[in-house]
Amino acid sequence: MGRSPLLTASDFQKALEQVILPDDEVVVIYSGIWTFGHLFGWEVRDIADRLLDIIEEFIGDDRTLLFPSFCASNFIKTRKFDLVRSRPVESGIIPTRAICRTGYLRTRKPIHSYLVKGPKANEVLSLPSTTSWGDDGILGWMGKVNARICPLGLPWHQACSYFHRIEETTEVPYRYYKRFAGVLLEDGKNVGSCEEVKYSYSLKVRPHFDHTIVYPQLKKANAVLSGGNPYIPLESAKAINIDEVCEELFSANPYAFVTNSEGVKNWVVNGKDEEVASLTPDEQWSNK
Repeated sequence: MGRSPLLTASDFQKALEQVILPDDEVVVIYSGIWTFGHLFGWEVRDIADRLLDIIEEFIGDDRTLLFPSFCASNFIKTRKFDLVRSRPVESGIIPTRAICRTGYLRTRKPIHSYLVKGPKANEVLSLPSTTSWGDDGILGWMGKVNARICPLGLPWHQACSYFHRIEETTEVPYRYYKRFAGVLLEDGKNVGSCEEVKYSYSLKVRPHFDHTIVYPQLKKANAVLSGGNPYIPLESAKAINIDEVCEELFSANPYAFVTNSEGVKNWVVNGKDEEVASLTPDEQWSNK
């Protein structure tokens, strides 16, 4: 087999041009660049910053750019969330580098925070975000503004957290609301408290998730744009198209994402009420 060709900055920009259109005002990028970053031939320590430079220049100042900046496991363990020092290692190296730059603001929800830059940044930060994936939160906002969702370097089923929105909007039976509270810091300084209400699944009978069913339906609906370069895994779809596909899947089966549905259904009938009742007062939350 021949050696894969090295990629150039121009190759990456051309791929962005294929998946992000001129009239896209809001762009959300979920990334994992280890699958292709080495093909540029750059110094390893420079890859993320150079790709981020290209993304920022391409998006420009007139559009709004978002990256996930998740650090859920650390917050759940420590109950501390630092807007500056809590590195978004769960979201990849590009957001981890973006958080070190000026111009980005970070939302204050400790499990599913986002970095946002651009004219709609303050609009995003002002969202109530009563729950992680609800209508008044970031995912709900993405749907309302019909954001362009872009998985970079990862397949859709591994990258796209937006898929979870359908689980809360349809209130799937295998999840329940759980409140996570802690301390909010900014560069080490205590600035108050923070909390996030997540539509959580059982830790006793964990659902086995399979999100691969969404992508074929997006392709069938002609909703996917491709970067066109086989060495740069980059695609996109509009939020409204993802909503439509997921709603169709879940209207037929609320357990569409769950492969061990029989065991989970048994927990819903025989164990869910007991598990919810066992929550501490600090963890309890109801949308009723």
